[in-house]
Amino acid sequence: MAAERAYFRLKMDLGVFSPWMLKERINLFVYDDQESYLGGEFKPPAWSNGLAIYERRAVALAAMRDPRKLAQVMAHETTHLLFDGFWRNARREPPVWINEGLAMLEEADLPDKPETSGWYQRMAYTEPKSFPSLDAFFAVTPTNDLHDDQNAVSQWYVQAYSLIHFLLRKHSRLQFKSFCVHMRDGRPVAQSLWLAYRYRSVADLEMKWRLWLADPIHKRRIAALSTAERRGVDEGGESGASRKNGSFKGFSTGSGGFSRDSGGLP
Repeated sequence: MAAERAYFRLKMDLGVFSPWMLKERINLFVYDDQESYLGGEFKPPAWSNGLAIYERRAVALAAMRDPRKLAQVMAHETTHLLFDGFWRNARREPPVWINEGLAMLEEADLPDKPETSGWYQRMAYTEPKSFPSLDAFFAVTPTNDLHDDQNAVSQWYVQAYSLIHFLLRKHSRLQFKSFCVHMRDGRPVAQSLWLAYRYRSVADLEMKWRLWLADPIHKRRIAALSTAERRGVDEGGESGASRKNGSFKGFSTGSGGFSRDSGGLP
């Protein structure tokens, strides 16, 4: 049931990027445990518990005791499977901030209630001024530039999530698709923003995005969560929201898609 819910949600958001998913099934391999997953046919990195394999239209996962975490990893990896193919068809790679931000956004089960996501909560309680400028943010590739700085890595991923949330959820899917098409065709970010969203510049987007971030409605929505919804996040929701320690690899992109460490963290 979780797989079908995730598939339906991803089809709504990402079907325009991967029309093949309307005719072909996605192959989902769920191994009994971490050991069998690591020893399976896909030979994933030792620190991962999920992997997308584009050539096979497949996602491989290690089973987890918490089904919510398993569903999140499944949605995250499937997002990479669907979105990466859109760029590969043009022999290009997606910008890391779009690829990772989109995958984190799609982890959530309730796109109409984003406050249940730990990523959203982390975003809401981060001071907007603490995020670097978008020009600086776009220039960063975490695996190359952040050198195992856990705080910097975590902040980069929260910023990626928040920016994609703004571009996709606060605008239309067609605008987001248009933006990605222009980026894939090699146009710079500023030109792509103008053509898709009519933002005059990166600075124009940044101003609107930071105003949205500062809106007190985000904290009010979180405060209105029920006890059960809060427990879902605290006990196993988007795991990046409360991560304090761990290796940089837990945030890194593996071959064929985003791979998460065995702690089930982003």
